[in-house]
Amino acid sequence: MTQNKKVIGITGGSGCGKSYLSGLLRERGIPVIDADIVAREVMQKGQPCLLEAAECFGSEILSDGELNRKKLAEIVFSDEKMLKKLNEITHKYILASIYNKIEKEESEIVCVDGAVLIESGIKCDMLVGVLADKAVRKKRIMLRDGLSDGEAEARINAQQEDGFYLENCDFVIYNNGDTFDIDSILKRIEE
Repeated sequence: MTQNKKVIGITGGSGCGKSYLSGLLRERGIPVIDADIVAREVMQKGQPCLLEAAECFGSEILSDGELNRKKLAEIVFSDEKMLKKLNEITHKYILASIYNKIEKEESEIVCVDGAVLIESGIKCDMLVGVLADKAVRKKRIMLRDGLSDGEAEARINAQQEDGFYLENCDFVIYNNGDTFDIDSILKRIEE
């Protein structure tokens, strides 16, 4: 499926700095597919993924046929089983779209940025984990998404712990406000 490309997964929890690393890679000419953007695309009005999610979680997650993200977040980030169910529904649509986007890229190296890459089953040649302290993550999430302390805490608690990334990634980068050594990261990616 992605035979002629080297696929690099960039993963880690919300607020760790995956997007920051992805931005640095883009500046160096490496294409990055953002799984969050793909997830939004597959959950647009009328898309099969959104229709399947509404069937599962109820029409209250819809507002005039559009996804009510806040309502869906309230449901899935407070119940681990519901989050698992959402992932079961969305991952197949997201993966199909990501693989399609990878194939369309002309570059030999393509990065995919996503919080749940490992759980999604996406095939990557290398996984890079981005981690940050919980307090740093919480502050970033509250600022970025306008969430309360409790909402940010719930989001972090619904995600994998650092040990998961340490165990499953080829290498890990810590992002507590320090700068990345992008040249050494590029060297590892291009090996």
